[in-house]
Amino acid sequence: MNTILINTEHYETRVAVVSTKGNLEEFYLERKGEARLAGNIYKGIIRSVLPGMGAIFVDLGTDKNGFLYISSSEEKTIASLLDEEPDEERAQRKKRKQEFISRLKKGQELYVQVVKEPIGTKGPLLTTDISIPGKYIVFMPFNDTRGVSKRIEEKDKRTRIRDFLEKLELPKGAGCIARTQSAYANLRELKLEARYLSNLWSRTLKRAVQTKAPCLIHGEYELGLRIVRDVVDEKLEKIVVDDKQEYKKIIRYISSVKPTLRRKIFYHHGKAPIYEKYGVEGEIDKLYRRKVPLKSGGSIVIQQTEGLVAIDVNTGKFTGSRNLEDTTFRNNMEAAEEIARQIMLRDLGGIIVIDFIDMNRRDHRRRVHDILAKSFRLDKAKINISEISQIGLIEMTRQRTRKSHETMSFRECPYCSGLGRVKTKSTIAIETVRRLHRAMHSKRSPAITLNLHPDVAEEMQANFNNSLKDLERRFRKRIHIKADTKLHVEDVHIE
Repeated sequence: MNTILINTEHYETRVAVVSTKGNLEEFYLERKGEARLAGNIYKGIIRSVLPGMGAIFVDLGTDKNGFLYISSSEEKTIASLLDEEPDEERAQRKKRKQEFISRLKKGQELYVQVVKEPIGTKGPLLTTDISIPGKYIVFMPFNDTRGVSKRIEEKDKRTRIRDFLEKLELPKGAGCIARTQSAYANLRELKLEARYLSNLWSRTLKRAVQTKAPCLIHGEYELGLRIVRDVVDEKLEKIVVDDKQEYKKIIRYISSVKPTLRRKIFYHHGKAPIYEKYGVEGEIDKLYRRKVPLKSGGSIVIQQTEGLVAIDVNTGKFTGSRNLEDTTFRNNMEAAEEIARQIMLRDLGGIIVIDFIDMNRRDHRRRVHDILAKSFRLDKAKINISEISQIGLIEMTRQRTRKSHETMSFRECPYCSGLGRVKTKSTIAIETVRRLHRAMHSKRSPAITLNLHPDVAEEMQANFNNSLKDLERRFRKRIHIKADTKLHVEDVHIE
């Protein structure tokens, strides 16, 4: 049974899923100043139509236009939104897509949903096949399908849930997909959620009619509530929250969808930071290291590039006790499990190439491949893993909907022109506040001085002043910030 730890601060929210053995299983991060778009629904305006690419660009009212690739499902949805009936005969023709796109005009309004965050120079990826997730079902206003998640494998459970879905009252033309949590729900709970999501969509449409495009008409939950909605069930041991307001929001949400789970929600008391108490902070720090040690003495090295992620497996100090093939095989087996864990923890996506140590035996290569695939069984992202080659290479893809934690927390190093990395000013400032918290708890002096690089000192005074004042009031100590040009940007000295 896992424990969920939700750490909410002025500047970011972090969620850690910890196993009963104390291992970090999942980690999520969301910064307050960096708006999340995935899941948001907009009333957009078509700005350009590209028949050759089979795509259109939609103005959402954000920094970058969204990109909508027209698939067959998009055609059906857009046709209904534009009050047109799709022509089934024309659907068989090769030029159907181009003909369909040519009917879309610049300036037309369209309901779209963001399915992938903008990354680099690319704008957000969009869909018109809109869906609103609940705890038990995903409501689809423009798709009348009623289905069950593939993650529910037991035949009797699938049959029972399908019977429940047929009894749900949904608006005409709408459908739903039962999520994995529905396996633990009864018909009444599914009906209540279906009614809630239907009413939510009705209110969303009314808001859209009253608001001029381009505009946001429905925003996805913040990180804490998303995790509670998607993860919490009877198998969970507990959720511990260190922010009073976040705790109250979660209690209200749980009370409306599953009141029996309220007993699993706890508020973190005490001066010690929540992640320090549960021993998670050190594990999170390791997520930003290139080299990850293995228990046997081997290691894996993770390197993100612009186009892909490269992962290298090394034996290191592990020499085994039999022969070279056996040593290589056992090292690769251990590495496969850790690689899957690190990919999920770091939220790595796109093209991933893994270089295992060469194995001569085909059955060894197959077993390493199988253990890697099995280790992703709980991953919510879509993945595709190729067979392992004779020289030990595996190519895989993992759905990428947003920036990885590393990309969010690091920037190109100004000292080495991108050959290495340094943490961003905000990341250093956040870590400084945490170190300061621990120092004020242990030091007895009435005042503490922070010696920082001028850029970090400026960041602290501009954006973290409230946090510093909170610490001063809480510990009744003064905090002085001193800028030192001789310091490296990541150096922090507390006196």
